[in-house]
Amino acid sequence: MEIKTLENLAINWENIPTEKANGITGFVLAKTIELPAFKIRELSFSENYEADHWCEKGHIIYVISGELIIAYNDGTHITIPTGNSLILGDNISSHKAKTKTETQILIID
Repeated sequence: MEIKTLENLAINWENIPTEKANGITGFVLAKTIELPAFKIRELSFSENYEADHWCEKGHIIYVISGELIIAYNDGTHITIPTGNSLILGDNISSHKAKTKTETQILIID
């Protein structure tokens, strides 16, 4: 991540278009800012969401509201409650997002 090469940027999330994606169950609404070295997303998950794919990409996650469950393909999981973060490294583990309640996060990858 090369933050030193960026210009200052204010983001008004209300002006960012929303895209909807369905999971195995539930859906996620995504607002995305694409920058040269990384992207920033605001994600709003429905209750009982489960991603339809496994991911091996690294992420920095902050839970704005609700509770995000990161399930690993080895059967374990970690729960990240409101106000907490998780950092996942590239190509370290296969993981996917799940929720029990409506959940909103900010994710950088």
